Amino acid sequence: MVAIVAVTGCAGLSGYRGSTADVLHVIEVSAKRKEVPESIRLVLGRPDDLWGKIAWGLEWQHDDALVEAERAKILAQPGFFDVLSERAFPALPWIISEIERRELPMELALVPVIESMLDPWAYSSQRAAGLWQITPATAAHYGLEINWWYDARLDIPVATDFALNYLVELYQRFENDWELALAAYNGGRGRVSRAQNKARTAGKAADYWHLKIPRETRRYVPRILAIADILRHPERFGISLPVVAGVAPMLLVDTNGQIELQRAAGLAGLQEGELRRMNPAQLRWATAPDSPDQLWVPATHAEQLEQGLTRLPSEDRVRWAHYTIASGDSLIAIARRFDTRVQLIRTVNALSGNLIRAGDTLMIPKGDNSQTSLKLAQTDWPPRRQQTGRLHHQVKSGDSLWTIAQRYGLGVEQLSRMNQLDPKGYLQPGQRLRITP
Repeated sequence: MVAIVAVTGCAGLSGYRGSTADVLHVIEVSAKRKEVPESIRLVLGRPDDLWGKIAWGLEWQHDDALVEAERAKILAQPGFFDVLSERAFPALPWIISEIERRELPMELALVPVIESMLDPWAYSSQRAAGLWQITPATAAHYGLEINWWYDARLDIPVATDFALNYLVELYQRFENDWELALAAYNGGRGRVSRAQNKARTAGKAADYWHLKIPRETRRYVPRILAIADILRHPERFGISLPVVAGVAPMLLVDTNGQIELQRAAGLAGLQEGELRRMNPAQLRWATAPDSPDQLWVPATHAEQLEQGLTRLPSEDRVRWAHYTIASGDSLIAIARRFDTRVQLIRTVNALSGNLIRAGDTLMIPKGDNSQTSLKLAQTDWPPRRQQTGRLHHQVKSGDSLWTIAQRYGLGVEQLSRMNQLDPKGYLQPGQRLRITP
């Protein structure tokens, strides 16, 4: 039988070396608490709405000109909360549930809003990735897995577990001050510590609001407080928050072996795009061949996927490898090593002869259904469009800079530069983007 594992706590982080101190207690925040205003009753009247759930838990307040300035910038962006609402599933329900389970400040649910606008495939020019914008260096330091097949920074439960653990670690490092912890999350703990030391040496206050820190870090906490203020007082600012209904929880399904995502989606009764949105960390058309094969699916579809996998004939299972050619290798030797055929390796990798070079990589398929799987392997995600002289792309619902860049074979930074866009900003349906230099 294929096992279904219901995940109610944080996902395990193999090799995670950060602080795992107990966080199942009430956190005393440094920011001022405020009473629940009467106006929030409009939001609280929607108990199953995610925005109402967040608004109910928000408690921080700090009156400052920087907060007012950030709030004005957000209010000047039409459709800001429409975009967030559209992207809310599946990440936001999971993030909220983890914050509630750990009894952490609900304001932390707004960190991925600031970092990525809830885009699960967000990439920055500094190569930070995912909802929480984790850099490769941070991932490597804490043991987050990144390989050709899979990127843990994009895995919603795994990245959320890491980010919350890391934020708690920073909170403890900065003497239980959440504002400084958030500044360190954005700008680095070393930079914040140095700014504090300089302030103390000069006999000045060393709290977040008085430190000399880079502009982006200076704006970070005010942006969180500004969004929180709007969520608590939507009618005051003329905002009508879209209703984002609660959704079924996600379950982790063991696929019992490598499987193509398109095939898994069909077995689960989902569209491939739906399955991929729940599994953005899966970078290729199939799960990895040499690691636990697990996929996140809605709880309502888990049993169907389990039954479909149980009935899947063994001959429909295809095993792929991503192999780096070593010195002295030949196609015959590689084919023998992987128990496959030379001609199949040639076909998959578009080789016309036997010449291969050390350091190059090959895709190696195994199994009786290799030709069917090959067709899936040749399907990019998101689907790329051939350049046919078209100079623009009209943004559609669900588009992001990353998906558009991938579709046209561009980099996010290149696409942003051509259109003078902020890589961390968001797109509006109907917006036209240049897609050729």
